[in-house]
Amino acid sequence: MEACGHALPVVDDGTPKGLCGDVFVGRCIDDEIGDVWERVNITVEDVEDPMNADWCINARTKGGGGGSGGSSTPSSLSGMMQNALGSGGGAVGGSAAAAPQMITEEMNGLDIDNKDGGYKWSQTDEEVDIKFAVSSDIKAKNVKVKFGRNKIEVKVLDKILVSGETGGIVTLDECTYTIQDDKNGGGRELCVTLGKKDEYPWSFAVKE
Repeated sequence: MEACGHALPVVDDGTPKGLCGDVFVGRCIDDEIGDVWERVNITVEDVEDPMNADWCINARTKGGGGGSGGSSTPSSLSGMMQNALGSGGGAVGGSAAAAPQMITEEMNGLDIDNKDGGYKWSQTDEEVDIKFAVSSDIKAKNVKVKFGRNKIEVKVLDKILVSGETGGIVTLDECTYTIQDDKNGGGRELCVTLGKKDEYPWSFAVKE
């Protein structure tokens, strides 16, 4: 964390308190101009000497995607994105957004079967899950997901499962994916989770 230019959390007297609980360490391609955010593999060699690793050195430079070199407040990707894109206007292209609605109890987490797209999806106020059936031999290394502010591309073994515009604006650092058991149909599934910038319901998951 410090090697990438972020500061440790501090207590009231200003002393570092470190990190408590689970910690997720990852790397990503973050191209704000091209609207691409993609997780990439991280290896043991990548973190053996973080202060001298090329990717950490790059992260510490201005515009490198890391922190501010040890300031009291760690940087967040969502905060940097909002600063870069401006805080006004929730709709893509600056068009006026429809009056927001809330997720009803019936809609919350309800699976919607998109047979044409080959996936199921569901949503809550905070996130959207898109689920694809995959074979039992598929591993995380076989999956590539490119997250954008308002688009997504999912590949498994270099085959594109879905690529297109998302149903709303995405909070990039709240996006992830996992391979898990399909609780309803048996077998395995790839679950792609998109963090929602706003709580209103999406009318679709991905428009291709």
